[in-house]
Amino acid sequence: MRRGAAFALLLMIVGCAAPPPDPLATPGDFTADVTVLAGEGADQRLEPWMRQGKMILFSDGTVLADLGPSVNARTRPGRARVLYQRQVRQLWDLARELGFATPELANYDGNPDMLAAEPGELVYAMTFSAGQERWTFVRRCPVQEGPDQATATWVKAMAEAGLLRERSADENLPIRYDFGPDPYAWFRPTASSGS
Repeated sequence: MRRGAAFALLLMIVGCAAPPPDPLATPGDFTADVTVLAGEGADQRLEPWMRQGKMILFSDGTVLADLGPSVNARTRPGRARVLYQRQVRQLWDLARELGFATPELANYDGNPDMLAAEPGELVYAMTFSAGQERWTFVRRCPVQEGPDQATATWVKAMAEAGLLRERSADENLPIRYDFGPDPYAWFRPTASSGS
């Protein structure tokens, strides 16, 4: 019996020695949150990454996304889709490549809910969490210029993950059916009909 107990203790000691974590592996608690705030005069942009909106990626692959003037940092959009873990890993790798996976590089330590865009300005608030840490990057840019390359790449990837599409230029116009210049012309008698 003593030998069996010693063997069980040895198995426990050997079994507890876990390999060190892979620094390149996707953290199990990785989440990403992007809020785009568009100032007055920014509504002419058609691209989803340059329109007011919010996109959230959870560690299980769930993506919430919505666009519109009423969306802000406090909005929790509806579910757009669920990504495979392979796709979540690709987004984490992209965040690392762009420099957004490093908390020390974050440039904002305030409350993103308090951000506002000036007229003609776009504000990008990108919040990440992993390894029980949370950090935020904020980028501001004129509407006509757009964001820096890293921000544009990240927000485009999040918009694609959320299945957000580019708005057509005539999206808000009413539907008008084309019946020709005078839709009632065929009701009127013509000179050849003799009426």
